[in-house]
Amino acid sequence: HALFCVLTAVALAAPMKVIDAQKIGNLHLGLDSSQVVTLLGKPSKEGKQLEEAATGLTVKDQSFAPKGVVVTLSREKKARVWRVERFTVTSPCEWKTPQGIGIGSSEQEVRKTYGPLLDAENQSPAQLVVGTLYDGVIFHLKKGKVDSIFVGAAAE
Repeated sequence: HALFCVLTAVALAAPMKVIDAQKIGNLHLGLDSSQVVTLLGKPSKEGKQLEEAATGLTVKDQSFAPKGVVVTLSREKKARVWRVERFTVTSPCEWKTPQGIGIGSSEQEVRKTYGPLLDAENQSPAQLVVGTLYDGVIFHLKKGKVDSIFVGAAAE
């Protein structure tokens, strides 16, 4: 009887959305730069501030190489707070998406986990896209395993 209730509850759960995959460990889009420092410490390298023509935002990259994380922060012209616009994780980062996918996960695990959310137009043996290139999560694959994970807009 209890098993039936559990199965019913799972069946009634809301379908997964792209935003549900846009988090790796505690890192997610929109996080402010002070929270990034709390999570990752000081960046090992910081890029120059640039204005992105497509978005009008000022952006800068921060690399946390020993942790396998690169974050692009952005802010609007008058804003003081920098926020996570997009980020990439690679080895040795051991963080995973809330669904348990991380560096080293197999292509099959990604397909099984995100099946209905995969973008059929933008997949290849080298990448699987959850959502779209404008708002999604890109799993880069090498030899059938996740080699890096990109979260954010890859295209404008």
